[in-house]
Amino acid sequence: MTSKQEFLPHFDEISCGGVPVYINELDKRNKPLYLLVQHHGPIKYWAFPKGRQDKGESYEQTAIREIREETGQSNFKIIRRLLSDSIYFPKRGPKTIVKKVVFFLVRFFSKEINISPEHINWRWVTFEEALSLLTFDDYQRVLKESHEVLMTDEGIKSSI
Repeated sequence: MTSKQEFLPHFDEISCGGVPVYINELDKRNKPLYLLVQHHGPIKYWAFPKGRQDKGESYEQTAIREIREETGQSNFKIIRRLLSDSIYFPKRGPKTIVKKVVFFLVRFFSKEINISPEHINWRWVTFEEALSLLTFDDYQRVLKESHEVLMTDEGIKSSI
């Protein structure tokens, strides 16, 4: 007899992060700006702030901690968890691991950023700019979901 647990996906590593958005309430167009951070390393890629989950942390606790560490910002509010998790298979030495990244849509109340040493750059950009800068398809999908949420009347109201 097999248990239901045998069919649950196994992840070697879980990370959590956010899609930071800034909305200038004085701007009548309410055009959101998204924060991207650029990672250094052999491949310099643009992404969202995120990091590994510590033992005992919830997804939301991890996201809050990582966003604070990577942006130097604590003046933000989580709007909601996004449905678009990112799953990929990075190599760690000779081993390939299964990694899941859980994202939250996060409203920033200030554009002031103090990035961590893990990154070499950061930018507040429009949806279109973010879409063109994001390196990976998964992150583009997460951005599109975030933008759809914000562009509904309910999304803008819940973020304020």
